[in-house]
Amino acid sequence: MSTDLTKALKAIGYADAEIPVLMESFPPAVTEYLRDFRLQEVRDIVETLLYIYIAQNSASSRGEGAGVVEQSCYAYTSGPLFALRQVGLIESASCHGTTVLNATSTGEAIARPLMEARLRALDIGGLAREIHEVVPALLAGTVKGSFVNKTFPSMLPRTEETFISFLLNNCPGLFLECERFASRLRAAGCAVLAYAYDLDGARADGVVYTFPPEFAYILKGVLERIDPAIREHYDMLLESFYSTFTVLRYLACGEDYDRIRASAAHRRELARVLAELDDAIYVLEGVREEDGVDLARFIVKDRNLYDMHLRDLGRALMAEVAEKIVIGRSVPAEEPSSPISEEPSLDAEETPVLTPVLPVEDEWEELISPDEEEDEETIEEPLPITPPPTPRASQTPTPRPVVPVETSSLASDSTQTPALKPTVFSGSDRPSRVPADVPRAGGFDIFLGHAQDGQQVNWSPGRLNNGHMIILGGSGAGKTETIRCVASELAAKEMPVVLIDFHGDMAASDGDIRSYKIREGGEYYFNPLELDSDIDEITPLRATSDFVDAISINFPTLGIQQRRKIKNIIKDCYRTSGITGKTETWTRVLDFDDIEGEIMNCEDEAIPAYLEDIFDYKLFSGEEKISIPTILSGGITHINLNALPENLRYLFADLFLRRIYYTLQATGEIPRGAEDERAKFRLFVIVDEAKLLVSQKSGSKTSIKAVLNKYATEMRKFGVSLILASQLIAHFNEEILANIAVKFCMRSENKKQAQENAKFFEVSEKDLLNFQPGEGILIIGSEKMNIRIVPASERNH
Repeated sequence: MSTDLTKALKAIGYADAEIPVLMESFPPAVTEYLRDFRLQEVRDIVETLLYIYIAQNSASSRGEGAGVVEQSCYAYTSGPLFALRQVGLIESASCHGTTVLNATSTGEAIARPLMEARLRALDIGGLAREIHEVVPALLAGTVKGSFVNKTFPSMLPRTEETFISFLLNNCPGLFLECERFASRLRAAGCAVLAYAYDLDGARADGVVYTFPPEFAYILKGVLERIDPAIREHYDMLLESFYSTFTVLRYLACGEDYDRIRASAAHRRELARVLAELDDAIYVLEGVREEDGVDLARFIVKDRNLYDMHLRDLGRALMAEVAEKIVIGRSVPAEEPSSPISEEPSLDAEETPVLTPVLPVEDEWEELISPDEEEDEETIEEPLPITPPPTPRASQTPTPRPVVPVETSSLASDSTQTPALKPTVFSGSDRPSRVPADVPRAGGFDIFLGHAQDGQQVNWSPGRLNNGHMIILGGSGAGKTETIRCVASELAAKEMPVVLIDFHGDMAASDGDIRSYKIREGGEYYFNPLELDSDIDEITPLRATSDFVDAISINFPTLGIQQRRKIKNIIKDCYRTSGITGKTETWTRVLDFDDIEGEIMNCEDEAIPAYLEDIFDYKLFSGEEKISIPTILSGGITHINLNALPENLRYLFADLFLRRIYYTLQATGEIPRGAEDERAKFRLFVIVDEAKLLVSQKSGSKTSIKAVLNKYATEMRKFGVSLILASQLIAHFNEEILANIAVKFCMRSENKKQAQENAKFFEVSEKDLLNFQPGEGILIIGSEKMNIRIVPASERNH
């Protein structure tokens, strides 16, 4: 008898495409050891390891994740535990007579990619739609800072010693929403029920839901789908409740003295509450502390009156909680049954997934870049699609017709001017090299490719209501090569182009290219807080607000009070540098090193924790500043962000695009009625993975990543064309789509993608799945046609 580990992983629910990568995390000795077990036994062993990996976060008093009580493994016999010990994947210790289990470093190295695969399969969007907005805001407060408690009670707490227990007991609807959220994660294999235990005691404290170390990524994905105004409302509400609860606990039990002393908000609340107790206490004169923090001291003069007031204040807080946290809907009864959801994930860390690639023609092989990452929203088991036969070299690969579009149907009118300028070629329908087309007088035509009948198709942005375009397609569809070709064509016409590249593979192969690789210790930077007297739109206050807004977008768990503190620190640094609202002071530069010193010495320890990566990577300081005027002078500017951590990539892109916006706004609007179509454009901005910088719709809620939404509606009048690439039409909400004149959809990577895009383009899923790389549907208004992009190797400039 010999069991193949791949069969066991498949039986557990992992997709075929995931399994080769997951197998690499198993040491050969472990793989060989598992061959001696039956399939079901191997499944139990792997599931037990995952259980321990998650459950070892359980610890009731400190939330430090020091281990899991062995009796939690009631669902398994002692066999899996014995096997895991034999190969050194778990270890055990005795704590007050209780056996505590932990995954070893080898065990964690196996369990971590298994858990990450489950997170990628998790339907984050579905979770966000199902739960009340207050739930992730509440739970996020338990995973930030030094206190990392990834547990949630499986039943209402008996006491109210902690803030979350107080809220749950005084708002039962909130408990039901949180418990349902935890149940969903458990059903998806991303949470378990385990015994929490007290590190300082000798007993287990009861069964709780326990979440994996990656729980923060789940919360981040959910938080990003909540309307920013709603989220800020609950952030402020919970902070207010927490301050009052902390102060009342301090006055009743003497706890949390250090926490109150460290927080200005808590100290203000303490002063307010003490004013309510003025007839029951004597407030002593302030004593100056060595650390500069004066905490009010008092003596109780009437204990009964003091206790009565505290009870009244506690009841008032309970009533306020019940009034303001209202869960206004019933709890759905249905829960998912599969441990691995078939729905897509939007938020897990991007991890390349091996998927089979359909046979393609030789000249398009370069488009399937190994660095081009699969859409993290639609990772699923590859479909058993039989690809169409590859055409012979002399044939034109013709996708299934969608809607026949006659060239005459693109005639201009007052509202919809043609952007497709077909030109009939003599000879072969698909020439090996593209002859230069005859330019129109005053025209601005960007060559894209060929229609099905061999006619040349150009994009003429100056003849449309706006110059914006979206390009959709899965991995290997030819999206990146299309971006390169469009950028090269624009540069050949002496138009400035900016490529915002999150993955480092968008740079065009020819043309006037200047590349800036933003990396740790790199020489290139730009300073978002630098002022320019020629751009009076960017004042110290506006620069500060934009910087903090971008920070809050990319660090969604940052609280309202923390944002205010960061703003105040930056404003103080401006004043210290002699920079005021008067433009004559704007020749001075606010050095980020000065801000770093103030931030790192901030009394709120969470703020340095959020921002230390910015300073460690010297994101906004360096040797050579990226010049916006140089960018606008022409050619291709490639901003390569792939060497940065994920959150810093989006932060840099956000702030950089804001600076471009203000610079061009200061230049003024494009004159109306210009006959030269080129004169309507000052800059073309191309963003791959654009979904990361736009507002995304989730039910009736909207994420706060809205930097490109603003540009789509406002930047066209300042001469900016946006070319945005992504995998799904659903990544762009109605606001974006209403302001995009041209939409190009290429091959979908899997059935899930095809379903999403086919609805919008009103074509069959089969069409989108069977396109060859470089082929797609080009849509303008109500007109659409099938085209094939001509790759760079076939172009003449």
